[in-house]
Amino acid sequence: ISAEAPPSPWGIPGLAQPGHSQPWTSFSAGCPAIHPRCRWGAAPYRGSPRSLQLPLGFLYVHHTYIPAPPCTDFAHCAADMRSMQHFHQDTRGWDDIGYSFVIGSDGYVYEGRGWHWVGAHTLGHNSRGFGVAFVGNYTAELPTEAALRTVQDVLPGCAVRAGFLRPDYTLLGHRQLVRTDCPGDALFNLLRTWPPRSPLQSIDSGNLGPDFSRSTCNSPCPLSCSCTISAQP
Repeated sequence: ISAEAPPSPWGIPGLAQPGHSQPWTSFSAGCPAIHPRCRWGAAPYRGSPRSLQLPLGFLYVHHTYIPAPPCTDFAHCAADMRSMQHFHQDTRGWDDIGYSFVIGSDGYVYEGRGWHWVGAHTLGHNSRGFGVAFVGNYTAELPTEAALRTVQDVLPGCAVRAGFLRPDYTLLGHRQLVRTDCPGDALFNLLRTWPPRSPLQSIDSGNLGPDFSRSTCNSPCPLSCSCTISAQP
């Protein structure tokens, strides 16, 4: 990756830079804990990633369908991330896992392509919005309340404050743009009841997860880094 690549997600205002140990500031206090790619054991990106033109105007909601069971601890969620990346790269022939972020039922967000790179999640719309997927099949049941709140309020609020997502962004289910059953009937029916509002009004000021500010990436490219992390989930 060239030196002109966008900065790592760790470079947003208020977040400690890789290799530094200062605590999160008030910015990160209202953001969910995001496990970086190196934490869940991502394989390298294949090819040359395309940069997003930030801020974006959409947040697209998916369910993974397979894996179908929700992941409720780090070991299972990390294994699911590796499985999905393997499927997307080796079966579908994509450059990487398609989603921007993935939401586990363990209380954490998992970085896919992240804030700066075009994903492969919503055909024809990948450059216009972030694709966020809940691990599980939500045709007949719903994700946990904590996971739902992360997608409805906390993650988009964090993105708006960082300048990655427009304050007037629109949240859509995958099926509203592509012929698909995703994100499942139960989840989609719930999404339709969520009122449009500014996520900045609903951010909790408390820390929502462990401090991963001690992450150390050995590459300037967030899609191919390796890291060590002192905090444990």
